[in-house]
Amino acid sequence: MIMSSRVSLSSEERDSLLREAHDADEGDYVPVRTTKKPKKKSFFSGGGKISPPPKKNRKGKGRAFRNTVFILITLLILVFGLFSAKVLKVGSNVLNQERSIFAQLADLILPGQKNLGGEKDGQINILLTAIGGKGHEGENLADTIMVAMIRPQEKKIALLSIPRDLYVRLPESNAFTKINAVHAYKENVKAGEGPIYLKKKVEEVTGVPINYYVRVDFTAFKRVVDELGGIEITVQNGFYDYWHKISFPAGKEIMNGDRALAFSRARYVEGPEGGDFKRAARQQQVLMAIRNKALSANTAFDLRAVSGILDALGDNVVTNFNLVEIKRLFEIVREVKKDNIQSAVLSTGPNGLLVGGTEILDGKPASILSPRAGRENYSEIRNFAQHIFENTQTSPPESSTPEPTQTPSSTPEPSASPSPTPSGNLASEKATVEVRNGTNITGLASKAAAKLRGSKLNVTGIGNAVKRDSTKTIVIDQTDGKKTNSLQTILSSLDVSSASELPTSEKSSKADFLIILGSDQNPS
Repeated sequence: MIMSSRVSLSSEERDSLLREAHDADEGDYVPVRTTKKPKKKSFFSGGGKISPPPKKNRKGKGRAFRNTVFILITLLILVFGLFSAKVLKVGSNVLNQERSIFAQLADLILPGQKNLGGEKDGQINILLTAIGGKGHEGENLADTIMVAMIRPQEKKIALLSIPRDLYVRLPESNAFTKINAVHAYKENVKAGEGPIYLKKKVEEVTGVPINYYVRVDFTAFKRVVDELGGIEITVQNGFYDYWHKISFPAGKEIMNGDRALAFSRARYVEGPEGGDFKRAARQQQVLMAIRNKALSANTAFDLRAVSGILDALGDNVVTNFNLVEIKRLFEIVREVKKDNIQSAVLSTGPNGLLVGGTEILDGKPASILSPRAGRENYSEIRNFAQHIFENTQTSPPESSTPEPTQTPSSTPEPSASPSPTPSGNLASEKATVEVRNGTNITGLASKAAAKLRGSKLNVTGIGNAVKRDSTKTIVIDQTDGKKTNSLQTILSSLDVSSASELPTSEKSSKADFLIILGSDQNPS
């Protein structure tokens, strides 16, 4: 028989045990005082006092949250510190130092807004210049000269490209040269002075006060494009670049830095994409693609890309912006929609404001461009630049047929996109061209002839030169400078800087222009 046993408890003990069970169920331990003291264990049998069960720490979760927040804040401080150090490094190398770089960094953090130069007057004007940089031939010659005009209140931007061959007087001098050499003239004397010197001449030509300048070299250009993950370019007319030996098929393409630079600089091009003026239009297209990618949300939150861009800019850019002004420029530019950005290229042609010509530079005939209104008469160019936002024509004419020549008394309205190639009076000049291969490269003359025909030139003869070891292509003008538009087209098509005299080894030609091809027409 199983006997059950009961323990007799007093009412006080029973009530205490009930309270203990109830409180334990609530989650807290409440020690119960009983009438009988608990029996002590021996020290040797694991004695000591019996400890109550440990209390649950309600503050545990709060402490863990505070630790997490502390870690995040620490990481943010470290990231900010690293980027601040990088910004300071870039600033010390690149930016305007009239104000302490630390003060500029403080201005970035503290609230408030600083107006840019020209902003109160309604228009900010920036000179954008690109040079080859170290390791490139003519490293300080301005490969690109462009004025960006920004109207913050209207949220509009206009880009105006100035051709490198514009013939100008050096500032504060009686000497003349091409405008791309103005930058090199001063930069070769003192590093960093080239953009300031060029800025004076661009102000004179356009009549537009330049508030800021930015100069970038090819290295920075390529690295920025690569750090952005490439840029999207729509190639309107497919073409082949004979210099880089690269094909650019029509359509959309994501270009890396090297390819984007080749696209911007391509000059050995046949057809509608040939010539310096179309080249300038491609440079504007690339600039807008960089702007769109740089202002995208993906780039803004990509710390690796931002860090890489800062590294690229650190040693390869010169500007008179400071940090706060760059911040303000970013705020303005990101508000401008694509449809409110227009561009123009100063050029020759029926709607152009320039005419071609030939001048002696460094003892040799050189192809140059001058204002249609006359040497150093920039009145038409200034009028166009100062009213560029009021001009609504934004695309070049489709037809390549020259328009009838206007009478001297009439003043044609400037076009927002003058003719893409220097073919103003090619038809009326009726120039003839003979091409001779001065190398042992098979098919070089045929290739050059096809390029010239693509530029609407009449190639009447192809043959071999007497000497077949030429490295540099030369163009001989046998018209005594009477067919300047044709000469300009030939020089631009073959990327030759100026006309030359007939070599003693060669016989003259009945053609207006004789071309002796060098190995530079077939770069390796």
